[in-house]
Amino acid sequence: MIKKALLIGCGNERGENIIKGCHAAGFEVTNIGSSVSKLTHVRSIKRDWAKLDIIEIHKILQKLDHGFDFIFFNQNASSLGPDNFNLHSKTLDLWALHKSWLNSYWLSCQMPYTIIKSLEKKLSPNTIIGWMLSGFIDKDKKGVEIHPDYSGYKYTNYLLMKNFNTKYQCFGIDPKFETSDKIQPLIKEICSGNKKCDGELF
Repeated sequence: MIKKALLIGCGNERGENIIKGCHAAGFEVTNIGSSVSKLTHVRSIKRDWAKLDIIEIHKILQKLDHGFDFIFFNQNASSLGPDNFNLHSKTLDLWALHKSWLNSYWLSCQMPYTIIKSLEKKLSPNTIIGWMLSGFIDKDKKGVEIHPDYSGYKYTNYLLMKNFNTKYQCFGIDPKFETSDKIQPLIKEICSGNKKCDGELF
């Protein structure tokens, strides 16, 4: 039986390494995101991140009539930067930031949790679930405070990964994009069962 992968946010160029790793392991790939992959043999479910709420996610998942052997979260969202702390904010700008911040938290942290819990009846203890994390999960990392919400989201995802690892085989990746060519073979090894996952950060 062909194994199936559900990827979130892998339609862009950086996500191609994830897709290629899945394909190399013989997986069928479905990707949900704002970009459609240029690679062949990918089922793309294109959605606007700004409009992808919990109801829409529920509808998408309801239409998927099978389980998944591999899930990977590669989406990113961020709303806060240094100017949001240093510059005066007009009321409407503050309200717009509030709305954006809520959506960023939903997309980054709550949506992955919601997807896993919504699919849990279709998953098994052998299901592998991964997150693209960041070196910014370390509070002592230089520059961590420049991206306060992004860094916080990545740390929350790290904790989600650790907790879901009690039920599934979970892992995280610190991409270190200067060595991103290592991601594709890593995903292949994980999907092929040659590298076991038990809450590690690769």
